[in-house]
Amino acid sequence: MNNLKEDVYQEAFRLWNFKPIIDFHKYSPSGNLYVFDNEMGHGEYWVHFNRNLFAANVYEMQFNQPGKMCYRHAEHISICLYESSEGLFAEGYYAEPGAVSVYIAQEGQEYVGHFDAGAHVKASSITISPDYYRDYLQQRFGSIPDIRRAFAKVDGKKDFPELIMLFKRMQKYRGDGIAADLFYEGIVAEAIGLVIKRANDIDGANKGMLLSSEDKHALDGLETYVWNHLDEDLTVECLARISCMGLTKFKESFKARYGCTPAAYIQNQRVIKAKSLLEQTDFSIATIASAVGYGKPSAFSKAFKRITGVLPGAYKERMLREGSSYAAV
Repeated sequence: MNNLKEDVYQEAFRLWNFKPIIDFHKYSPSGNLYVFDNEMGHGEYWVHFNRNLFAANVYEMQFNQPGKMCYRHAEHISICLYESSEGLFAEGYYAEPGAVSVYIAQEGQEYVGHFDAGAHVKASSITISPDYYRDYLQQRFGSIPDIRRAFAKVDGKKDFPELIMLFKRMQKYRGDGIAADLFYEGIVAEAIGLVIKRANDIDGANKGMLLSSEDKHALDGLETYVWNHLDEDLTVECLARISCMGLTKFKESFKARYGCTPAAYIQNQRVIKAKSLLEQTDFSIATIASAVGYGKPSAFSKAFKRITGVLPGAYKERMLREGSSYAAV
């Protein structure tokens, strides 16, 4: 059995020197409140545990110094809504305010989070252990699909008002005792239900557009073309012509194949290439901006920060400080 409290939380609390306190002026008394206040910054983390099944979390942190935090954890799923993620970059984790952030952690996986001086993080999340999403749901409903796939499909989604309202209800709740236990059980069950329904809707929309083998081949070849021409003006009209499709068919086919619009795909590829150039070269920000198709460095910086949570210069500094961590500071 996975000990959610011990494996997922305690190492992080130890590294950050979080201390438990009894002060629930802003949170439900059904949970545990931890705070830290030192040279690195200050913050608070409230968490309601339900045995080894799940945890509801609300937290806010401000950092005075740049740094990096790493720790290993047990298998779990985390679904999060950020109100602020200014100056935060978590590897493999989408942390844009207003968007759904999903972290599907494997056993023994390492979490790596980077933060700038002045970074501000405010969020609510639900952490679910395999004891819940694999064993408990299996016992209750019989054979079920791997719901981790459903969670992966909603990662980064912004048009999910039902889930946003659910997190707001969780933030405002102030109950205690058995009432709180039942409330948070309902929150977790409702969150999973919303995610499964949304994933099914996504699958249904994609199935509605059947791609021929020729269309799939054309789109596969387009991936290479886009990567090799990121410094150019890649319009949808141009890509449709290259794929030998009409504009409407191309847009529908592309979204069915990749789950996003051509513009979103191109922007993500530009950021991926920019990150590689920042890590492996000494090129200036202006040179890298031009190399990935941005005429103005300011436009590049804005797009880069929107996707990664940090500016290009801050990202490069983090890579240069790769060996730093809170534990070593």
